[in-house]
Amino acid sequence: MSDPSKLIRPIALRRVILDNNLVLAPMAGVSNLPFRLIAKEAGAALVFTETVSAKGLVLGGEKTWRMLRSAPQEKPVAYQLFGRDPEILGEACRRLEAHGAEWIDLNVGCPVKKFILNGAGAALLKEPERVAQIVAKMRAAFSGTLSVKIRVGWDESTLTGVEVARLAVDAGAELISVHGRTRAQQYRGKANRARIREVVEAVPEVPVLANGDIETPDDAFAMLEATGAAGVMIGRGSLGNPWLFRETLERAGQVPSRTRNAAENWNLIERHIDLMAKYFPDEHVLVHNLKKYIVAYAKGCPGATVFRDAVQRSDELHALLRLAQDFFRPRQVA
Repeated sequence: MSDPSKLIRPIALRRVILDNNLVLAPMAGVSNLPFRLIAKEAGAALVFTETVSAKGLVLGGEKTWRMLRSAPQEKPVAYQLFGRDPEILGEACRRLEAHGAEWIDLNVGCPVKKFILNGAGAALLKEPERVAQIVAKMRAAFSGTLSVKIRVGWDESTLTGVEVARLAVDAGAELISVHGRTRAQQYRGKANRARIREVVEAVPEVPVLANGDIETPDDAFAMLEATGAAGVMIGRGSLGNPWLFRETLERAGQVPSRTRNAAENWNLIERHIDLMAKYFPDEHVLVHNLKKYIVAYAKGCPGATVFRDAVQRSDELHALLRLAQDFFRPRQVA
């Protein structure tokens, strides 16, 4: 493997320079504002919002706009949109820019059925020309940074990732991120680094972020080396382990290396809980959303299975917090 210090580097775009090339992926139900702030503090140079409906945004849906809430500490932040109507996506970009957005991303990769049935997300991989039309409308409506997230194809017989990336860049996209699986794979199997590299080589004039199966610093380094990508986009590997960003930077010599102890772990978990409480004022909604993070933080710890079961049975905030404190908080030694 190459020297990690040569693999982790800034990414320069037309209007922004990212401090490093480690990026938090957009994840439905996960990358809300509190989680983005935690990832940013841990070292992510760029964070993406959960994907939101362009139509919902244009129609003024309160829930959609709530998902787009941001904070100065997370800048730069990329707002990810999904949809298939070029006019609506263009209008959504206009409204987002008026709202202060500096970076907008188009989702051409989400594999879930809700998106596919509406011809959005990964379904657009079957319509490269429509992607070009959408990006052109978004580019005409928006002066900030514009990017597109794709997969390598719809299935093994429809590997359109290279074509979609090329058309998107020709239409005005300034950065491409590519997940190394097809839509048919969902999240099964392994991300195909060779196919990611094909996308990287097809659009040499823009940075490409490689996405898929990055759970350790070594995974990040191996992905960068194998694909030639400008950076990596880290998704599920950061859930329960936001320290992954810091650890990767440490291994590359970008920040001082230090040993993390149980007290520091608990301090971050406690801060995450506090941020969630501010973001979700309704206690029922807060408890529902907290569970996935608290369980994820316990992954790999002794007693995690019993703890997870107890968390899932808990429906009251005070009981959930007590479980977390008892499991994670270091015990005082007399």
